[in-house]
Amino acid sequence: MNHLVRNAILVVAGVGVGVAAMLEMIQHARPRHAAPPHPECQIGPTTPGIDVSYYQQTIDWPRVQRAGIRFAFIRLADGASQRDPMFASNWAESRHAGLARGAYLFFRPDQDVAAQADLMIAALRGSRDDLPPVIDIEADGGLPPAVVAERARDWIDRVRGGLGVEPIVYTGGDLWRNGGAELLASQPLWVAHYTQNCPTLPSPWTRWTFWQHTDRGAVPGIDGAVDLDQFAGTLGELHAER
Repeated sequence: MNHLVRNAILVVAGVGVGVAAMLEMIQHARPRHAAPPHPECQIGPTTPGIDVSYYQQTIDWPRVQRAGIRFAFIRLADGASQRDPMFASNWAESRHAGLARGAYLFFRPDQDVAAQADLMIAALRGSRDDLPPVIDIEADGGLPPAVVAERARDWIDRVRGGLGVEPIVYTGGDLWRNGGAELLASQPLWVAHYTQNCPTLPSPWTRWTFWQHTDRGAVPGIDGAVDLDQFAGTLGELHAER
């Protein structure tokens, strides 16, 4: 082997080693985007929960509690007449398993508002140590946002008068992208925004009390996907909400 060939081989080998070293450095420097176990946004501690309806079918509530879930919002009805067939069992069994529980109603602003409010009042009258009732505002029923807010305010006022507690508003930003929620902003907010970053709040709210951060959660004791939520505070602070 003459010296020219030998030098060429050494150069090629040196380049190979350099490329390998560079690739290794890049690999070690590359950020690893592992999904956090739950969203980290609200300043201070948060408490995990879920919200359910008949879509989750039969739930093993003791397993849910052992998995670390500490509260559940349970659907009472969709509008004025469609009662959730799993409400009674979910309501009783979640309490028996030791979870804080609350009821929500999917609000239909184009239906009888008083009838929808009275469903919640009848379901929770005499109930003790439960989370406040929730009005779930997602559908506009073909009405302008300001009218939706007016009718939701009527529901809130009637439920407050009937139960003596301050209802929570569940909603997201899409319905209010052009405003209209001002009549509701004095209520505690349960915001729906599926993200691992800080949720975007509908104006004019400036903080969230509950946050539904995914509709594709997995929890032992529940077959299939379930909505996952966070409460902005400790477990003790959650119990103080009741």
